[in-house]
Amino acid sequence: MSLITPFRTAPVRVNGISLSYREWPGDKGPILCLPSFAGHKGSFDRLAQALAPDYRVIALDLRGRGDSDKPEQGYGFAYHARDILAFMQQLGIESFAIVGHSFGATLGTYLASIRPSRVKAIVLLEGGADPTERVLEAIRPTLVHLETRFPSMDAYLEVMREMPFYATQWGGMLETYLREDVHVLEGGAVQPKACAPALHQDLDLHSLYSMCLHFPAMACPALFVRAGEGLLGGQRGHIFSEAETDAIVRWIPQGRRIDLPGVNHFTLLLNDHGLLNDPVKMFFDQAAGSSPGSV
Repeated sequence: MSLITPFRTAPVRVNGISLSYREWPGDKGPILCLPSFAGHKGSFDRLAQALAPDYRVIALDLRGRGDSDKPEQGYGFAYHARDILAFMQQLGIESFAIVGHSFGATLGTYLASIRPSRVKAIVLLEGGADPTERVLEAIRPTLVHLETRFPSMDAYLEVMREMPFYATQWGGMLETYLREDVHVLEGGAVQPKACAPALHQDLDLHSLYSMCLHFPAMACPALFVRAGEGLLGGQRGHIFSEAETDAIVRWIPQGRRIDLPGVNHFTLLLNDHGLLNDPVKMFFDQAAGSSPGSV
């Protein structure tokens, strides 16, 4: 039976706003975890437990998401990167590794390219590059539920169960994550924590960054993880095609890739079997061994 490493959740004030984070103590690292587009820090709970106490792990709610503040302005990768650098400075951390999921991976790519001395290694979970216009436009309708007040937790979970990317891969980890993804209001109604206007601003600015231009400036080892299942089941609805994934990995100087079967874009983190744990830990162990002090 594996031991559970206790974590703490705390706020820190940077750039005029409060950011919420969750931290697991460990000897090596630290590893900063950046969630998906509308995601929150709880998505990394299982992975963090696998990495700690060997590694110190910090999972952050970006502005506009989770338990962090939702200011009206200040979105786009440059603002998020500014928040992260100020956040790490507050914690007294000079250099760190990153695990980013989807949007969080793309933010990690941006940060690793503009501050290569700060980022020592990076894991890109189905992200890191510019999604196609098709994918960006497909995301917008999914933000509607963020502005919806559900009459109860059960009603909310029932709607989530019907989402095609959750329906066939429902499990305890996913349900725990979704329960933490909402505020419980007076009378038992629930409201998603992520702020739709904030996310729309991030979407509007997403395509202005041309992330592929940043790949050559990434100086650290990088692992791209591709989910074996598409969002619509089988090979349907992949965020990045096989050709796009291959190109991303080739453009990153120290890029490598693994494919994780049996999970999709969301459940590669939110599965009950910890399928991601061993590959990610092995990557960081190897990165530390090949470049002492890197992680």
